[in-house]
Amino acid sequence: MDNNNAQKEIAGMVERALDDFRQGMEYREQLSIRIGRRTTQIIRFGMTALSILGLALFYLIFILTKDFSNITTHMTSMSGNMSNMENSFTTVAGTIIQVERTLLRLTDHITVMPALNDSVGSMDSNLGLLRTDLHAMVEQIEYMNGNVLNMANSMQVLNNQFNDMNRTVGGMAANMHQMAKPMKVLPF
Repeated sequence: MDNNNAQKEIAGMVERALDDFRQGMEYREQLSIRIGRRTTQIIRFGMTALSILGLALFYLIFILTKDFSNITTHMTSMSGNMSNMENSFTTVAGTIIQVERTLLRLTDHITVMPALNDSVGSMDSNLGLLRTDLHAMVEQIEYMNGNVLNMANSMQVLNNQFNDMNRTVGGMAANMHQMAKPMKVLPF
């Protein structure tokens, strides 16, 4: 019986071990199914996202191709403008050479400026002296104006005296005519 008991115990242990193994395998199978489902969901979402991205990328490529045709058209017109600009740059280069020559001549003329500055400085001092002389002349003219005014007053007095003298001489002439009347009667 001991042997029977031991066999039963071993059979029970094997049965429990197999039961645990079966449960572990079922758990593993359920875990594999869950992993498969999640992987399938991830793949589905990934494929959907990739499809959306592919459509967006296709749309962007379509727009880019369309814009490249516009860019090509504009580049063609720009190449014509570039050739015009090249001619303009050639003209500008020639003009710059003329400007350079003009600037060299201007530099030659500017070298005279220090001497001109000295001349202007001496002109300033001469103008200062002239201003002083003019002020002195103005004072003398004012003095002369006073003398001319006095002379005008004296001339007025002289004029009045001549007027008085003319009246007196006129009176004397009338008297002389009066005195000469008896002489007119005589024949000589």
